[in-house]
Amino acid sequence: MISTCLDERRSAPSKRPTPVLSLLSHIAALPALWYARIQTRSRMQRMDDDTLLDLGLRRDQVETMHRKPFWRE
Repeated sequence: MISTCLDERRSAPSKRPTPVLSLLSHIAALPALWYARIQTRSRMQRMDDDTLLDLGLRRDQVETMHRKPFWRE
């Protein structure tokens, strides 16, 4: 009876995703992340200086972010 319980425990599927599945899910999420970066940087560029200061940003920081390629954080 004890050996049956051990066998069942061994045959139970792992709840952790495989490395390949994890990599594929990260790759699939990239276009949404890139689009969000493009949108955020464009919105920040259109904000006035007072609003940017409320967010703790200066105009030169926003311009630097806007010039970055979308794939860079």
